Amino acid sequence: MAYAIEKGKKFIPADSGCFQYMGRIDFDDPARPVLVWVASTVDVIFTGTSVAAVLKNIDLQEHAYFGAFVDGVQQSFEMKHGREDELYVLAENLEPGEHTLRLMKRLAAAHYVEFAGIVVDEDAEVRNPEHQYDLKLEVFGDSVSAGEVTEALFYEGKQDPPHHSQYDNCHFSYAMSLARKLNAELHDTAQGGIALFDGTGWFCSDQLTGMLSCYDKLEYSPYLPKKDWDFSKWQPDVVIIAIGQNDANPEPERIKTTEYRRKWKDAYIGFLNDLRGKYPGTKFVLMLTVLRHDPTWDDALEEICTEVNSPDVTHFMFRRNGDATDGHPRATEQEEMAGELYNYFMEEVLK
Repeated sequence: MAYAIEKGKKFIPADSGCFQYMGRIDFDDPARPVLVWVASTVDVIFTGTSVAAVLKNIDLQEHAYFGAFVDGVQQSFEMKHGREDELYVLAENLEPGEHTLRLMKRLAAAHYVEFAGIVVDEDAEVRNPEHQYDLKLEVFGDSVSAGEVTEALFYEGKQDPPHHSQYDNCHFSYAMSLARKLNAELHDTAQGGIALFDGTGWFCSDQLTGMLSCYDKLEYSPYLPKKDWDFSKWQPDVVIIAIGQNDANPEPERIKTTEYRRKWKDAYIGFLNDLRGKYPGTKFVLMLTVLRHDPTWDDALEEICTEVNSPDVTHFMFRRNGDATDGHPRATEQEEMAGELYNYFMEEVLK
């Protein structure tokens, strides 16, 4: 243990019942849930004048940043190395009374985070927000869906600036923004650089790993032991699949050949139909984003929709689809996407 609880404070463990969790989270040890996928959150209401979180960073790269909101005000902090429990002070000298806290995994597979609990004033009360959502939304996607480089403001329409994850923030992703607009519980099953197949895309450059090897996993990093996900634990009302952006690497012209196009579409349809079998009654939206890409991939998605031929599977394209920016969409561009998706959901998907 790399922290000490001060006099006048008390520890509230993760399994106390006062926390509301969101995301594909590992609860094999209820006292130490592991936040694996991006946008996994922990919410709690507390009284008193201070709050801190006890977290263990299972680091997989040099820099990893974690997010928190105290009374709706966002902050981020770089997590410590060492893979042991650390105390992160989030707020002090608050006005007495009731406050809200959200902890949020800002990044994807840069790290996993074990949540042990929070530290509050000794006389503080804590309770579960028990927020009621209107629907459940899952997004299978890549770096855009994960909100990478969203905080690189004033780089709209430009290549990314040099960075080491400090600009990555899922809160500003279209996925989380859309979920807020819809009051939806979100599973953001997204990973930067990921493509459909192993051996393509950019995720894990030394052993390229695709969505077909990750979508059914709770813990999915190839650098750590993997765990399967139990799909019966959570059934979404709507699923967005936003895969295809990274699939051009390493052979960008392959999709234009009849043989590979058929291979890619068959694998995508197999992935889609597996999810449809696991999620009966769920609606699916296939799409790519405003990040610049070859429109051949959009054509392939349209062909997939036609071949599947189901009213529950549709293909959506943004106004500036594939033609808005050479860099990752920033917070403003992500909000543009979320607004268009919200209108589409209201007019078509949820009608």
